Amino acid sequence: MKIYKLLLPVFAALAVSSCESYTEDLNESPNAFVVASSDLIIGQVQLAIMQHMGSNNARYGAVFSNQMSGGDRQYLTLNTYSPNRANYNDMWGDTYISGINAAQIIINDENASALVRGVAKIVQGSLYADMALLYGAVPFSESVNPNEFAEPAYDSQASVVNGGIAIIESGIQDVGSATIAAGYGGSRLSGGTWAEAGHTLAARYSLSVGNTGAAISHANQGISSRANDLVTQHGTSQENRNLFYQFVVDERQDYLVATDSHLANLLDGTVARNLTTPGDSARYASYFLPEGTPGSASYRTLLNTDVGGRFSQTSSMPIATYYENQLILAEAKYGSDQTAAQGHLNAVRAELAVEFGASFPATTATGATLLTQIMEEKYITLVGELVTFHDLRRTNNMLGVPNKTTGSTAANGFPQRFLYPQSEVDTNSNVPSPLPEFFDATDLF
Repeated sequence: MKIYKLLLPVFAALAVSSCESYTEDLNESPNAFVVASSDLIIGQVQLAIMQHMGSNNARYGAVFSNQMSGGDRQYLTLNTYSPNRANYNDMWGDTYISGINAAQIIINDENASALVRGVAKIVQGSLYADMALLYGAVPFSESVNPNEFAEPAYDSQASVVNGGIAIIESGIQDVGSATIAAGYGGSRLSGGTWAEAGHTLAARYSLSVGNTGAAISHANQGISSRANDLVTQHGTSQENRNLFYQFVVDERQDYLVATDSHLANLLDGTVARNLTTPGDSARYASYFLPEGTPGSASYRTLLNTDVGGRFSQTSSMPIATYYENQLILAEAKYGSDQTAAQGHLNAVRAELAVEFGASFPATTATGATLLTQIMEEKYITLVGELVTFHDLRRTNNMLGVPNKTTGSTAANGFPQRFLYPQSEVDTNSNVPSPLPEFFDATDLF
């Protein structure tokens, strides 16, 4: 992927040339280092979470969540829920090899500082938990020791998510009060502190396993303002652009759109919101661009890749945010303290009014209506983020997000998982059997 070329200046001595071959021929040059410093490898690990959260995984999740739509060629198969297992090969391999395994090299490095090990743990724990939420059972306990376990066993979904949370918690202890910029964030990531970002991530995954107490505890220590969001950094050079922009503009024009998506319909008023929101017109203009005449066969809704748009060249991609942190607190507290839950939702609404310069009225709802409003706000606000796909499955699609209407398989129910990649099926005899399919629920969801 192009994003890995961001590390070329640092990894030139290590023969880095692409995300698939960054260690290829490492020992063939007499001038190449045999062992890389953890301070250098951490950049690769951070790029891996940027890719996991903002590239193909996120685009697939956005289509399956009906925030976006497949518009052409291979992406049309996402609309018909007919994905090919081979499509997941790179997504799986990049996360495990460039993210999880590279992080383990740092964690095992006795010469690495506590800070760089802590950052590696926060990223690794997040990637483990997210892979389990996407696929179900995945390699964990045997995944980072290829010499001993050439075919690693698959651990249960819940054990991997909980294991990932424990790794994040260990990382939080290591990073202390270091900021993202000071703690090996460099030009790739920005935000507040690593600790508060780690707490928000741990809150996310605690909620996914139904541990609302831990979710509240972590979120109370999580990202406290939008200025402290953990986000990716991008520029105008071709290899450093926002990953949605790279895909939509530079690589695969017309593949990914938002035509007839449920999210676009909510924002333009085609489908009524549970909480009336005049400011949604401003949010629609940030997210999307209409093309053509409404009602005509050629009318389309495109992602807004213009300057200032949500998916512009330089737009950051959220990894963990204040908005998510507040909405985690709102949902987690709903069962025991609806007044507090309402307050967290209204804190998000007030900040959205500031961000978009438009009206986002506070809610006065209680009961089931309040919970629906919390989840709907999260669905709309976290556009393009994988957590929306997790939430819809976790809540049994309580929002009633409609399936894509093309293809007979849409009648089978809401999408439930990513498919185990063909590369794993072909090489690891421990892959679950029979192979679960697209509409087969995972153990947690």
